[in-house]
Formats: sequence, C-alpha cells, structure tokens
Amino acid sequence: MCYRLWDSITDVIMGNLSDNARTRWGRRRPFIFLGSILAGFVLPLLWQASPDWSETTLIAYILGVGLVLYTMTTIWGMPYYSLGMELTPDYNERTRITAVRAIFEKFAGIFAGWMLALVALPMFADPLTGQPDLVNGMKQISWLLGLLIIIFGVLPAIFVKERYYKKEASTQPKIGLVKSIKTTLCCRPFMLLMSVYLLQVIGSSLVGSLGLYLNIYYVHGGDLGQASIVQGLQSTAMLVPGILSVPFWAWVSEKVGKRHALAFTIMLGFIGNILIYFCYTPAYPYLQILPAVFLSAFGSAIWMLVPSMQADIADYDELQTGERREGSFSSVSSWFYKFSMTATVGISGLILAGTGFDVVKYGKDQPPEVLERMLSWYVFLPIVLWSLALFLLFRYKLDHAAVLKIREQLEERRGVI
Repeated sequence: MCYRLWDSITDVIMGNLSDNARTRWGRRRPFIFLGSILAGFVLPLLWQASPDWSETTLIAYILGVGLVLYTMTTIWGMPYYSLGMELTPDYNERTRITAVRAIFEKFAGIFAGWMLALVALPMFADPLTGQPDLVNGMKQISWLLGLLIIIFGVLPAIFVKERYYKKEASTQPKIGLVKSIKTTLCCRPFMLLMSVYLLQVIGSSLVGSLGLYLNIYYVHGGDLGQASIVQGLQSTAMLVPGILSVPFWAWVSEKVGKRHALAFTIMLGFIGNILIYFCYTPAYPYLQILPAVFLSAFGSAIWMLVPSMQADIADYDELQTGERREGSFSSVSSWFYKFSMTATVGISGLILAGTGFDVVKYGKDQPPEVLERMLSWYVFLPIVLWSLALFLLFRYKLDHAAVLKIREQLEERRGVI
C-alpha cells in the first residue's frame, strides 16, 4: 500500500514535469531513457534482503528500495504512456497503435504467468529440505528481469519521435502542477472514461486474490506445485486468443466506434465470469483454463481502447485550453488506477477474511462452504461493478464523428501536425 500511495503522488508530479520539459531531445524521450536504466539497476536490489535480518530491518529495506524502484519506474512510465498518446492524430490509427502495444504485453504476460513455476524450480530449492525456495528463485531471476527492463525500456527513447514537440509543445507556456490537475479533473469526457475504467479495474482487483486461492485450495486441495503449473498453462493458453483478439477489437472499433467496442467487451466479461462458476471444479482442474482464455479477449480490449480514447480526449482538451497535456492525462489516469489498487489491497483482504478463509486454522482443508462463498464473490462482484461501468459508458459522447470534427477545428486553428 505504501508503494501504491507513493506511486500515485510521483506519477502526477512526473506527468507535469514531462509536459513542461523543454530539451533538444523533446519532452518525453530523455526521461524514458534515464528511467529504464535506473529501474533496471534497482529492481534486483529489492530481492537481495537477507532472511537473517530482523523484521524491522527487513521491512525498512524492502520499503526503502521499493520506493526507489517505483520512483524510477514512474520516471520511465509517465513519459512513455504520454508519448503513446501523441503518436498520431488519426482516430482509428490510435487504436491500431495501442493494439500493437497490447500484442507485446501479451507476450510479457506469458513470462509473468510462469513466474511462480519458474522460481519454484528444483534448481532454486532449499538445499536442506528440498522444498521450493521462492525467495531464492526470485533473487536470481530478478537480475535477468533488470537486464530486460534496460534493453527494452530504452528503445522508445532512441527510435520514437515526438509529434507535437517542435511545432507546438516546445513553445507553449509551462503549466503549474495544481492548475494542470484541476483542469484535468474538470474535463467531463475524461472523468466519465476514468469512472468506467476504475469500475472495471476495481471489479477485477477486489477479487483478484480469490482466484489464486481458489486455484490452490478449492481446485487443487492446497497443492501449490500443481496449482502453479495450471496457472502457467493458463497464461500460455491465453496468448493465442489474446493476440488474435487484438486485431479483432481494432476492427470492431473502426466499424462501430470505441465506445460501443468497449461496451461489447464488458458484456463478454459477464459471460466469462459466469463460465468461471462452472469451470472451477476439483473434478476437472484444467477446465479453469477455459474462462481464462475467454476473458483474455476481454482484457485485451480494455487496455487498448481506453488509452486510445484518452488520446481523443487530449485533442478535446487542446480545443478547450490550447495546450497539449498528454502527461497530465496519463498521470491522473495512473493516479486513479493506483489509488484504487491501494484501496482494494486492503478491501480484498477483508473480502477474503469475510468468506471465512483461514489458512492457519484449516490449512489445506478449507470448509466447503468457505470455498463456495469465495467462488460466489469471485464471480458476481465484478458483474455488479461492470454493470455500473456499462451505464456510465453510454454517457460518454466523444464518438468518431465528434473527434473528427475536433481535429478539423484544431487544424484550422494551428495547422496540420
């Protein structure tokens, strides 16, 4: 929670710094280059704490290094996502750009899905007991992760150009932090989109931990090893439909508009969650892969459509204010997301406890009624929140025609960029 709270503050500051930066290399690229290198060096340090340290020392170390890591990630992340919003002025091409990014995220998702199984390999096991040593495994793997962050993180800084910098952003007056935040929060289309986005994220995050516990204790009866393998298979099985769904949703967006495409994804989420209720069963443990595959298409669309819609909102904002403030929109969006994640960390723990789950008291043999309650919460709470998101989504009015008209007005005012 400390990490997320800190992140929610630094994101807003970094977004404003990125909007106001004036360098020979642009507003975004210097931060992207520096942030990726620093984050890559700091990440492995987070896992080098010793189990022999006192609890106070251990907590202080992890908290301190973690805050530094999150700061370095923010230095990279806010300019990176801001840069993505300004790559093209075209309504449909914005979705195609976020679609390409979503495909690369799917490949990263495979690695993340197998992480638990990877760090539990025998090569990292405790030499005395032979049991999986997850911390030792993560200590070793973190060096590889740090290297990957550096290698891939600097690429946008080297190869991607900033569309609006030379002709417009480099000469616009710098914007104060408080004024920028206030203006962003008063942007009605942005606040509507953020409400939809947060309801979707919170709906999933509140019960996210329940999915892991259900896999381990309900489906696999407490067998961590087998549960981790199924989790890895899930992430792999989600790859192909996840990637194939990206161009599909880009096509749907071009045919019916981003708002309607996003509404379709929410309704697919309803179906996916209902599938969970029937597919999480100890009799057929691998059946739980089916709803995961179905929901992978749902998740792909959210993460490509919302950023594309934010780029449209940046044009709307320029028409109202005369300023390009992608950094502010990216950072405030991140603030909403991370603050909600901070809150749901605590709330999800209460939900888990409220179901009666108690690993100390019951161990692997959780009472059937507890596991049934966990399953019900896991399935139906997101559906309630997603229904509210669907209602708010149809109050969002920046469709293709409206965005095209805004672009024409902007180009009449300051020329084509």
